[in-house]
Amino acid sequence: MHKQFSLEIITPDRIFFDGKVEELIFNTPTGEIEILYHTLPMVALVSPGIIFISQNGRKMEAACSEGFVRVGEKVTLLIQTCKWPYEVDEEETNKEVKLLNDKIKKAQSMKEYKMAKAQLALQLAKLKTKEFNY
Repeated sequence: MHKQFSLEIITPDRIFFDGKVEELIFNTPTGEIEILYHTLPMVALVSPGIIFISQNGRKMEAACSEGFVRVGEKVTLLIQTCKWPYEVDEEETNKEVKLLNDKIKKAQSMKEYKMAKAQLALQLAKLKTKEFNY
């Protein structure tokens, strides 16, 4: 059996996940990072996308927005939003994707463009988790 580490994923409205896991994979601005038992301490930005968690041989996926990760004795993700596939309303998410695509086309500043792109990445990750599960 693989060695486990403590993982806590916190959003402003709840503790999304708290438990022992074998692996965590998430996106950063420079690419994917995989956390395993005894990963060196670090702090990194988390980009919107899908996070993958392995717990007791079971793989789970969730859609998350931007945030930070701190790796030490415990791994802590501080994320703006995080959703399991069963929490995603596919119809509402598809509407949001259309609105955000329009917002990107009409963006009048780089800030508006980047904010809409980040929000779009989260919505697309939500839809992708629905493909993987349930």
